[in-house]
Amino acid sequence: MQEELFNQYGWRLTLDTASLPDGRTKQSVRVHRCDSVHILAFPKPGHILLLKEYRPFYQEYIWMLPSGKVDKETDVLTAAGRELQEETGFAANIMTPYGQIYTSDSIVITNNIFLASDLYKSPLPQDDDELIEVFELPIKEAIDRVFSSPRIHSPSVVALLKYAREHNL
Repeated sequence: MQEELFNQYGWRLTLDTASLPDGRTKQSVRVHRCDSVHILAFPKPGHILLLKEYRPFYQEYIWMLPSGKVDKETDVLTAAGRELQEETGFAANIMTPYGQIYTSDSIVITNNIFLASDLYKSPLPQDDDELIEVFELPIKEAIDRVFSSPRIHSPSVVALLKYAREHNL
């Protein structure tokens, strides 16, 4: 059962009731927002594109993967391609789904991870409210930079560490 509490500005809050296996129920307020994409983009083997992005509500820069909302289209692959072009100036001939990250069962957002390779220049304008610098870094250095951020971007950490673990880096 779901009761809508709020629905504006791209955010929806609901009071949800779910059953436990023993017949009891649990109620929780859940936050719904459009899904997001996060891209591990490889300009050459062993290197990745990493962003240093100013976050105005934090009043500081953070290191993160190219990332964004699936809000201009419904297909996550199309959104990943658009975000890569907007934030890095590159497009990818090969864009492969790499997994999904879920923050919690109270926050209903799917973070879709992609691997992008065979990159070529194809910039799209950045959003007017973004301030982004793009860096090409060895993967280990990219991990260090993400962890050095004053506020750590968790989807970037998970995606980078998963990739490093699977490739014995």
